Amino acid sequence: MNKARPLMTGAVFLIATALPVLLHAEEPIRHELKVILQPEKNLLEVSDTIIFPESFLAASERKLHFLLHDGLQPISPMPGIKLSRETDRNQSNANPAAKGYTVTIPPGRQDFVIQYQGRITPPVSTGNRDESDGPDAGVISNEGIFLSGSTQWYPQFNDDLITFTLEVRLPEPWDAVSSGERTRHERNDGRVETRWESPQPQDEILLIGGRFTEYGRPAGSVQVMAFLRTPDEELANRYLETGGSYLEMYQNLLGPYPYKKFALVENFWETGYGMPSFTLLGSAVIRLPFILHSSYPHEILHNWWGNGVFVDYEKGNWSEGLTTYLADHLIAEQRGTALEHRRAALQKYTDYVADRKDFPLTEFRARHSPATEAVGYGKTMMLFHMLRRRVGDEAFVTALRKFYRENQFRRATFEDLRAAFAGVAGEDLKNEFTQWVGRAGAPALRASGARTQVLGARYLVTMLLEQTQSGAAYRLRVPVAVTIEGREQAYQTTVKLDTKRLGLELIVPGRPLRLDVDPEFDLFRRLDRDELPPALTQPFGAERTLILLPGAAPDALRRGYRVFAESLQRSQSGSTEIKRDDEIQSLPSDRAVWILGWENRFFPDIKTSLAGHDMTMTQDSVRIGQMEVVRNNHTIVITARHSKNSNAPLTWVSADSLAALPGLARKLPHYGPYSYLAFEGEEPKNILKGRWDVPNSPLSIPITQPDGRVIPVHRAKLEPRRALADPPVAGNH
Repeated sequence: MNKARPLMTGAVFLIATALPVLLHAEEPIRHELKVILQPEKNLLEVSDTIIFPESFLAASERKLHFLLHDGLQPISPMPGIKLSRETDRNQSNANPAAKGYTVTIPPGRQDFVIQYQGRITPPVSTGNRDESDGPDAGVISNEGIFLSGSTQWYPQFNDDLITFTLEVRLPEPWDAVSSGERTRHERNDGRVETRWESPQPQDEILLIGGRFTEYGRPAGSVQVMAFLRTPDEELANRYLETGGSYLEMYQNLLGPYPYKKFALVENFWETGYGMPSFTLLGSAVIRLPFILHSSYPHEILHNWWGNGVFVDYEKGNWSEGLTTYLADHLIAEQRGTALEHRRAALQKYTDYVADRKDFPLTEFRARHSPATEAVGYGKTMMLFHMLRRRVGDEAFVTALRKFYRENQFRRATFEDLRAAFAGVAGEDLKNEFTQWVGRAGAPALRASGARTQVLGARYLVTMLLEQTQSGAAYRLRVPVAVTIEGREQAYQTTVKLDTKRLGLELIVPGRPLRLDVDPEFDLFRRLDRDELPPALTQPFGAERTLILLPGAAPDALRRGYRVFAESLQRSQSGSTEIKRDDEIQSLPSDRAVWILGWENRFFPDIKTSLAGHDMTMTQDSVRIGQMEVVRNNHTIVITARHSKNSNAPLTWVSADSLAALPGLARKLPHYGPYSYLAFEGEEPKNILKGRWDVPNSPLSIPITQPDGRVIPVHRAKLEPRRALADPPVAGNH
């Protein structure tokens, strides 16, 4: 399952010769589970027939260790099976709600039956839950049921893959969803009985329950389904139609979908989980209009990456970055905004990941902070983009299909990916994977001294290109674009840079006026601050922060701003101080500063910092471009930079209504890439978002002419790029 953290199972234990063994089989263990659920009592009753692989018959040691949730009391009705609870095994690294057991199996047996019942307690309150609260506790409640592998609601022998059948009985109107194919579904005498089968190996058994209304339709050989907690045929049809279209797109791109169904399942708290053959999304999430073409295809694609080819977490999680590239980035390509998407990913890395927070991709397991997301999702996404630029679109897709075909339903690593790409590219690619996967950090580039001279009918361009990061040089293939007088299209090439300094020489077919280094953000690198617009990622990622309350604001509003400031303080990654604006003489330039309120005496500093942008501010309104936002009933957020230090962001937050501040505190971290925002009402509802222009990137430099002149010019057009796949067309499946 692709969720907030990887699963942890009994494989964390060390094995001594006197202890029961952990079975590590080449073939998966099979579970045949029969489950009775009583949600109103939080009660679970299970009979599990466990069938071991043929290789187990040859094992001399017949004692095996497994884990089971502490609230469940196991017995075995089979003669000759001995079951005992362990008391001396070190479980410090395991789920504290799980207990260890030893089962002794007579020679010649390949299976045994275990029965247990009990409660998954305590029932978790879901009122304020989100993914970070962790579903590891498991939930059986009158509100809903969520049992994952990390709940350890079934016996877990190790971290090997498993197959299963799952028969579930619940009272009407409840129903149950799991991975794989539903092969039975009946309603009799006030109860629902359903059977799910997964002949494909899995890394866990999931059981989701709720009072669902079910919708479905075929999409080729796949059944697309929706399980909603509230009947809504129109909403369901949108998901069924869109789901079928994306399934068709990804099958054409990557190969056959690995399951018989794909289902949207509405959860009873706000989540965005990708499970094998279904996705579990919260009630508010599924009703956001943009989710259909953002999170939804992302979770569909996880059935290829993460839930079709599994991740060997001990060697690094490649799945999230590859899924991001082929879902979020591909959709941006289809919309013509891929450059902005890559720049936003690099901006997150630049703003959130200080040196002490950086780590190699081999250490990425799951996202738990903006910094881990910027590395694990963003850097990995850029790795695949650079591979694509290196080998070309056709070879890139061929390598992905090869990787998928050869690793389906097994755990794969970055090394498996390297092997797939190397086989297609005809070179080992070890240097590329070593520097991007095994090394923390990123290169930083600087360009200077661009000059030209006449060379017969052509021109010679010279320039100094440097890697300015600490440590060794990266082996880079740097895109360069030259704007040539009288030509609409730029001259484009790629330069090999494997030293810290390179005196670059280019011969171009016309008079060169301007040179742009990596103009489309094709390289993973730490960006220069002047390549980026001021954005909320910068104050949220700051190491030191000062939040200034408006001393002149009415008492109630000032108290509301303090609560908002304390919320910001909890979300900041570094040290944060809260003061009134009358407690300091001037804005410091060595930290991020949040300026709260129209009444704040440092409000004019925001206007000064944004001089030159198409914006005007008064005490009653803000105009950005052609849009004016008045103070009444609106909340406005604007980010700028201190005039004395571009690394010190200034962020102004103004609310006309005290009631809008709690909602703003929840929403604001999700708008990281934006420079300015406007919201309306008490919810508050976003009505404006955007980024400031970047007029003078240090990697876009004029070329000094032979006579010493510099001729200002806009960059010429770059060669258009095709998306890796055409957008899905509804109704074509």
